[in-house]
Amino acid sequence: MTHTHSTELDALVGGARHRLDTLRETHERLDRIRFRVTSPDNLVTVVADGSGAMVELELAENLGSVTARVLASTITCVAAEAAAGALDHRESILQSLQASFTDS
Repeated sequence: MTHTHSTELDALVGGARHRLDTLRETHERLDRIRFRVTSPDNLVTVVADGSGAMVELELAENLGSVTARVLASTITCVAAEAAAGALDHRESILQSLQASFTDS
């Protein structure tokens, strides 16, 4: 194998390793996504993961001041906001990944 072919092969392998490292890093960043939202009245806090799923729900101790219907509505609204925020963050990470592959 000539020196030129060896250099080309080294560059190809280096590029593949770089892309693999970038994919691993992106996967880890996606796994770490946690988006927390608290209701304006501080009664409900929801944490969503990178898929938009609720992974944590915190309720204040003084819930006696709200009806079940209001509480359910608050949980739903806060969960939707947390999911949207988490998915926006995920989209940003994926766009960054796509840009890194387009640039290289």
